[in-house]
Amino acid sequence: MQLKAMLFVSFFMFCLILLFDFAEVTRKFPISNIEQVLFAIKLSLLRTPNTFCEILHYVYFITATFSLWHLCSSNQMTILKSAGRSPQQILFPFISFALFIAAVWLFILHPGGNYTEDKYNELAKSQVREANENIWIDYTKDSKLIFIKRIEKNEIDGLYIFDTHENKRIFARQATISENKWDLRNITVVDCSSNAAKTVNNITLYNKVSNELIDLLKKPPRKHNIYSLSNVYPIQKADQVGLQLYEFELHKLLANCMHFILFALIAAAICFPINRYQTRTTIAIQVIVIAMILRFANNMVDSLARTNVIGVVLGAWAIVITAVFITIGVLTWKEV
Repeated sequence: MQLKAMLFVSFFMFCLILLFDFAEVTRKFPISNIEQVLFAIKLSLLRTPNTFCEILHYVYFITATFSLWHLCSSNQMTILKSAGRSPQQILFPFISFALFIAAVWLFILHPGGNYTEDKYNELAKSQVREANENIWIDYTKDSKLIFIKRIEKNEIDGLYIFDTHENKRIFARQATISENKWDLRNITVVDCSSNAAKTVNNITLYNKVSNELIDLLKKPPRKHNIYSLSNVYPIQKADQVGLQLYEFELHKLLANCMHFILFALIAAAICFPINRYQTRTTIAIQVIVIAMILRFANNMVDSLARTNVIGVVLGAWAIVITAVFITIGVLTWKEV
């Protein structure tokens, strides 16, 4: 029943997203003949999977909640309890299915969504220019903190180096990053102690820069998947750098998997104990309100983590872990 409901809701949401994406594509690209219509449809089909992956845990929330509500409203829950099934045993298939969907999302759907969006950007490159922006690299051992304003492939526009050991700041308008070195051009060097500035044409800095680190920096953290982000910690260890945004994105991917289990528990908290008089409208309102609260809380904590107000692990896991414990507490209070 869960799989059937999940497929139905997923198909409906996918088609809805596809419709909105098609409208957005036709707004960006001219549509005057059948070839351009087919091209717009192709772009929409490439763009939709990534958007769908971002909301899949909410799709499972809807599926789990209404599947449990159907069990309650159709007296099937009463029959199961009469047969000696405890609420925990009834909930077990939902938790198991949540784990299965989380694994499929993490290892197949999310990487596939990233792949199709990359293809979308390749086809739309005449209109869309994707680059990585606002990246911090912490060379703790060398007492250097590097900020990259924009990087596309190996070329950098706006490079700031804060050298706490020599107490100076270096700003390069352009730079090229290659293995083991940074080639800086159009440079301003500021001595922080005297606030004196001087202009230099070119500087080459030799820091440990691996090809793996360069490949990682070519794409924004949110554009990576579990396979590429799993290399973050080995790269940090090998290059002796800190990459907080990439660490944060890795933890967020894993925390998103935990959301599937969280939503199965929340669905149980909504539907248990058996109340066959709850209407579909009441259930829908509860689902929408809870989803909006969690979305707002996650966005707020995300912004705090991205601005270094709180740590990476706390920023990624705080909301989902807190919500799990609260939901378990509610279920215990309801004597489920």
